[in-house]
Amino acid sequence: MKIYDFCTPIEKRLLKDVPMAIAIGVFDGVHLGHREIFSRLAGYASSHEGVRTMVMTFATNPKVEGSRALDTMRLRTRYISSFGIDYVVVIDFSRDFSKMSGREFIRLLCTMCRVKAVIVGEDFRCGSPSDQITAGELSGTFAGFGVGVDALVIPPVEDACHRRISSTHIRALVSQGDLDTVRELSGQPYQYDLLENRFVRTVAGYRTRVVTGQRLPADGSYRASVVLLDGREVEASLIIDRDGLLIVPRSGIDLVKADSLRIFSKEN
Repeated sequence: MKIYDFCTPIEKRLLKDVPMAIAIGVFDGVHLGHREIFSRLAGYASSHEGVRTMVMTFATNPKVEGSRALDTMRLRTRYISSFGIDYVVVIDFSRDFSKMSGREFIRLLCTMCRVKAVIVGEDFRCGSPSDQITAGELSGTFAGFGVGVDALVIPPVEDACHRRISSTHIRALVSQGDLDTVRELSGQPYQYDLLENRFVRTVAGYRTRVVTGQRLPADGSYRASVVLLDGREVEASLIIDRDGLLIVPRSGIDLVKADSLRIFSKEN
């Protein structure tokens, strides 16, 4: 899988002749709704000869100002790659980008590659608030540029209580420390990126301050496991407090070799 910023493939014309199916969204803290979109994207490409796949995501969440993300771009792109996606394009939601009209955004997609399909959630919007394109307007907008595309609009995925699964809901659950429900809606335990953290070994365990900018669960004690850089996973106890994280591995490992932390249910 290749990763580009939004401008590079346009300016260098790297993908201009590549038939492409594109999924567009923030995809913060990938959940079951996002998984459905990625699966539909991969399925479309497999049933259309020569079509490659692209996921277009955002470096920061334009929908939630000042909110800590549910993941890092490193964890997000690694998860996306598990679906066999060919390209990830990361959009820096800058001031200039926020002023772009929906039509201009679609025009740039037509310049970037040979768009064959666009797959989005039903709440999709692109463009500045005064000039937006909705999910239902995608086909017509592409047609206005002389490009015929299959616009696939994916309805919301619901939980067992028929509530819509969304990143907004999951952010609230993480903040409350309800990681059992988070795991149910995400299809995986909540994961915290440790690669950029610096650890201090104490008598109690390994202490680190929060540096990734990810959302942390509510203060308390949790069951967890440390994923090492070599892929091994070691059970650990985790305490979250105002000083950051205290990780107590169940075996003698050096957390300098830590990749990430999988956080399970809260301990009583």
